[in-house]
Amino acid sequence: MAKKNVTVVGSGNWGMAIATIIAGNTARHPEFTDDLTVWMFDEEVQHKGVKRKLSEVFNETKENVKYLPGITLPPHVKAEPDIKKAVANADILIWVLPHQFVARTVQNMGPVKQGAVSVSLIKGGLELEGGKLGLCSDLLRKLLGHEVAVLMGANVANEVAAGEFCEATLGIQSEDHKDMLVKLFDCQTFRVNAV
Repeated sequence: MAKKNVTVVGSGNWGMAIATIIAGNTARHPEFTDDLTVWMFDEEVQHKGVKRKLSEVFNETKENVKYLPGITLPPHVKAEPDIKKAVANADILIWVLPHQFVARTVQNMGPVKQGAVSVSLIKGGLELEGGKLGLCSDLLRKLLGHEVAVLMGANVANEVAAGEFCEATLGIQSEDHKDMLVKLFDCQTFRVNAV
């Protein structure tokens, strides 16, 4: 079986915190390629007195100096500012961006790999057609046309990134991807149970 490529879609505080967990697990489990791609919105930051692109600073230092300062990610994590390139080879997409950017991000990224699966870590609901409220996972499922699991827990991003004990629940309908997705997130400091 081919190793799975993983992309984290979103690089804010929670996105980078969960990337620390995923990076450890992709390096440890043979089901995944070591490389972890994080789609990082291309914005400028002040770094050491110079205005630079956040993705460039991250790829040099492995620290997201704006959203998760003080935490260094492993060397096999790469920031990619081009959403199409970031998702092109992804077998697993981890969605961790503000809910208001979901539809636009999906529109801008183009087609995903056949057989891909997503996991939503997006908090909050969306206003859908007719003024109804809906879940981000439902919108992702509709827009992407593939399975979307959900990972939620009462966690603080900085505590997850710092390796403090946390736990979460993975909600997934299909048994096909359950074990693989639990392996992607579960570790000694971040316990995951699937339902």
